[in-house]
Amino acid sequence: MTSEEHWTLFRADPRATPFQSPAWLDAWWTHLGGGERVDIEARDDAGRLIAALPCFVWHDAGVRRLVPVGATQSDYLDAAVDPAAPDARAALWRAIFATADRWNELLFHDVREDSPLLGGLPDGWRATDEPCETCPVLALPPAPPLLPQLSKTQRRKVVHDRHRAEALGGVTVAFAAPGEIDEALTALFELHEARWRLEGQEGVLASPRVQAFHHAAAPALAAAGLLRMPVVRHGRRIVSVLLGLCDGRRGYSYVIGSDFAVPKQSFGTLAFAHLIEACLAEGAREFHFLRGEEGYKYGWGAEPTRTLRRVVKRA
Repeated sequence: MTSEEHWTLFRADPRATPFQSPAWLDAWWTHLGGGERVDIEARDDAGRLIAALPCFVWHDAGVRRLVPVGATQSDYLDAAVDPAAPDARAALWRAIFATADRWNELLFHDVREDSPLLGGLPDGWRATDEPCETCPVLALPPAPPLLPQLSKTQRRKVVHDRHRAEALGGVTVAFAAPGEIDEALTALFELHEARWRLEGQEGVLASPRVQAFHHAAAPALAAAGLLRMPVVRHGRRIVSVLLGLCDGRRGYSYVIGSDFAVPKQSFGTLAFAHLIEACLAEGAREFHFLRGEEGYKYGWGAEPTRTLRRVVKRA
């Protein structure tokens, strides 16, 4: 499939998240991918792409597993499917099993419960589904403002941190402009690493390959209108960066790095409030905190949702 076809399909699918966009997947494959690429494509009688799932074959101790591109770095893995094509989901599965001579089993993880990847199987195959990750989701109100919709405790926290920032002076919050993305990412990596170093760990952003992936993905996401990266500065110094996304229907927080040196001040709260309020103003009805059950996510009022892990083998 061409990049243009993939983008057209992605934009037609209301379920698709930025993790299914070519901007994210192409960068992942370039910097983190490997093995034999197997792109699953389903087309209608006119040759139009109606479903797609970029994959690769992962060789693991003699087992050839078909795995979606984006694995490990994508909180939601899924196919893109055209909802206007009535046969799209069935055609996707036919296309998947048309490649069965190249793999022994399917491994789909971080799959949402309404995913087409949880559809029916042909005879001779069996699926094992089990819980994968918890991804808290905040239901957003029909319209701004956000603060009156939050719990009293969270509302007081946002107001407190904003007042503390005003008292400090020189604190600003704004989305990174295209020319500021690399600077913001570098600051994010440094802040995130410093936080995890206190616990004797490297953190998930320490790998140079992971950093190269984000340096490639973020500008492409920005060009597609999907990136929302709040940057909090105290004077000229960056004190918090939140790598966020928004597709108009949903907002997402991927990873954050913050400076905790100022007592009783959470720069991260400023970044989250800025992102969530912007997503709400754009018409989003959900905000996804993505994998992990950190307490602050539930403080915002998010509710737990689970993704699934599906393994498909011959019966």
